[in-house]
Amino acid sequence: MKLKYCLTFVLFFLSSLMFAAEPLEYEIVGAGSGTQGTYLVKVYVISKKNKPDADLLKKCAVHGVLFKGFAGTNSRMRQKALAGGPLAEQQHSDFFGPFFSDDGAYRNYADMVTSQYEVVKVAKKQYRIGTTISVQKDQLRKDLEQAGVIKSLGTGF
Repeated sequence: MKLKYCLTFVLFFLSSLMFAAEPLEYEIVGAGSGTQGTYLVKVYVISKKNKPDADLLKKCAVHGVLFKGFAGTNSRMRQKALAGGPLAEQQHSDFFGPFFSDDGAYRNYADMVTSQYEVVKVAKKQYRIGTTISVQKDQLRKDLEQAGVIKSLGTGF
């Protein structure tokens, strides 16, 4: 009986940790060709404030490159997710938790292309905010390979 209570407590504790972080809600599309070793993407978030949050947009850009992939707006180009999809984020939560924290390493891989934002009011107190971001995909891949999060391109299936 005591074991049952302990297991219940452990399951409750683990599930509360998994759902404590608010999921990122965003759209990501290709925005043309960037410099070699980078992806140029356009990211859109929905916000209650009409003031852009550059760190949130960068976080969404890196997250999208890693777990969603993206398609080009004016072409049929499609980029697969670098880390293989949302399941990879859960499997390597010990790495990605700190990586996507407020002062996390994701910021090292994303740069604003311009300081201009698209801000469109979409509902009573909601704004769709977008900007173009360059994501350093080659360096991101290299660092994730070194951390053991993704396999190198040279390894077999």
